[in-house]
Amino acid sequence: MVTLNTLRNKGGVLLAVVIGVALLAFVLGDMLTSGSTLMNSSKMNVGVIDGEKISTQEYAQAIDELTEVQRITTGREGSTEEQNEMVRVQAWDLMIREKALKPALSAVGLTVSDDEMVGLLSGANPSPIIAQMFANPQTGMFEPAMLRQFIAGVDQDQTGRMQMFWNYLQNEVGDQSLIFKFKNLIDKAAYVTGFEAGQLASLESKTYSVNYLVNRYESIADSTVQVSDAELRKYYDTHRGMFKQEDLRDIEYVTFEALPSADDYAAAEKTVQGLAKDLAAAKNVQQFVAMNSQNTFDSRYYKPGELTGELGEFAFSASADQVYGPVLSGDQWTMARIADVQVMPDSIRISNIVIAADQKALADSLTAALQKGGDFAAAAREFSADAQSGAQGGDLGMMDPQTLAPQFAEALKGAAAGTVKAVNTAEATFILKVTATKGESEKVQLGVINYNVEASDLTRSEVYGRANKFATAAAAGGFEKAVSDGALAKRVATVGPNDRTVGGMQQSRELARWAFNGEAGDISEVQEFGNNFVIATITAVREKGIAPFEQVKNDLKALVVREKKGEMLAEKMTGASSVAALAGTLGVDTLSNDDINFQGFMAPEVGFDPAFTGGVSGIAKTGVVSKPIVGRVGVYAAEIVSERETPVDEALEKARLSAEAQQSAFMAAYEAFLNLSDIQDTRYRFY
Repeated sequence: MVTLNTLRNKGGVLLAVVIGVALLAFVLGDMLTSGSTLMNSSKMNVGVIDGEKISTQEYAQAIDELTEVQRITTGREGSTEEQNEMVRVQAWDLMIREKALKPALSAVGLTVSDDEMVGLLSGANPSPIIAQMFANPQTGMFEPAMLRQFIAGVDQDQTGRMQMFWNYLQNEVGDQSLIFKFKNLIDKAAYVTGFEAGQLASLESKTYSVNYLVNRYESIADSTVQVSDAELRKYYDTHRGMFKQEDLRDIEYVTFEALPSADDYAAAEKTVQGLAKDLAAAKNVQQFVAMNSQNTFDSRYYKPGELTGELGEFAFSASADQVYGPVLSGDQWTMARIADVQVMPDSIRISNIVIAADQKALADSLTAALQKGGDFAAAAREFSADAQSGAQGGDLGMMDPQTLAPQFAEALKGAAAGTVKAVNTAEATFILKVTATKGESEKVQLGVINYNVEASDLTRSEVYGRANKFATAAAAGGFEKAVSDGALAKRVATVGPNDRTVGGMQQSRELARWAFNGEAGDISEVQEFGNNFVIATITAVREKGIAPFEQVKNDLKALVVREKKGEMLAEKMTGASSVAALAGTLGVDTLSNDDINFQGFMAPEVGFDPAFTGGVSGIAKTGVVSKPIVGRVGVYAAEIVSERETPVDEALEKARLSAEAQQSAFMAAYEAFLNLSDIQDTRYRFY
């Protein structure tokens, strides 16, 4: 019987293929969550989708349902904050599909019919989701019998969890098919002509050796370039699209880091020395290390040369009760003891026979017969539920024994060629035979304890006191004055509504939430993120849309100054007979490069600059000095010394361009849909 426990072992497949529907992620990235707009609605709403307000209760219910799916597939009740955030994002994306995308597609005739759903769920070519969820664990091939067994068990499950999970799977299957239809429709509208492909193929086929120079913007001081407000306004009006922004907040903040004190180091050393004595006396090294190390016990066995440094030398020279260290490196103490020594092969060849769990009598009798020398290959062909390996006499090939699942690795530990063992799982009995071994040698399992020196509660309390003193001063006299009076280093950041971290600080989501729930000029209380105590102030509120002129005025000035510098430099670079002569006149170096191509966008001496590589490709002929090319770091002049041609297949070029055009068209269409749906995401109020 295929149960939820059976599918739990395929949790990786579900997370990769189903949850949150990766069907959009492969082309859209985080488009769904990147744009959020403040709305004048009830504070109990998490957002608006296509005019419909989404309440906190409705959103929480969607999260609960996806959380239950996660529990089913992983078998774990608890989850990390990162996993919780993934579920919240998936729940929001799911609501966008249900409330906006599916109704919009239905309105233009794009639906998935009942007959199509039957085919996707149980037809000859089922949905990729179903094919992977109900695949034979050994062969990876879709097993219709597993699907039928699961469906048969749905009605027998008194908890209702199997029904909920099956409903979820069906919904994901239908949505995947619908979105594929949507993409196929958009793909038909994206077309690349043979002329376009030919032109680009011609450009990309040529690689140039060039002499060039760059007259850098920095050669003209900014202070010598005068810019009026009228010029800034003209540039802003002409290039408004450049200043499109999402909902953002600019903040400034100071951090007080809680670092270990001298007393903390001394206390840690005392603890570590005690641990070292206990490690030396431990009867079970693996158990002791697992209970006392801040890192997970490494169960792998190593041969000489695989462990480096002092630990590597210790592993193959120490006695069984000898302890390495403790050694302090930075803020971490390390000690080690040999946990086990085994003579084992580097690789083994295994054959297997898979017998369903409800055929235990057959599995037991078959195991007994094979352990007495029965024909394993013939039995595999006749009895194994793993059709793929069964056809090969059960052979699974050579593999590292340490990569096997724990129950299989333990059963075959120390097994010589010819050994037959049976391993029982909830789903099946696996009869295993070692048919060959290779590279046998002595290997060591090392028990390593890592102990980090951390700030004590007393130290943290003292640091918090200093942070709180700053926060009080900032609230009374202003943030800038408190920073200046304290001679502190101020940091700046621009944060989005769904940012999980700020400035690389761990677990700093609450700082972003605070910024979006406040107003310009607000100063926070002391916030604690890991070892950092943080006080912040909101310096600017950036609303979604075109940024106001005053907000981007400084950016505008830099752009206009650079544009004017480009004009001034270009004026001095016309009419040159050669790059070398012009370089002499300007007092700059003549540079050369033998590998400039239209596709490249890079020149080692100047870095990324498409204007330069594109300008070189546009030079009329060899030996002619280009017109001034206004680029990223300055104004260029170039001349082609020689060119070489590597033919580009126009058919392949057209196929590549078509694929890019389809991708671009689909993303543009979906972004347009999102804009028309007026999706306002204010989940930051609560999460």
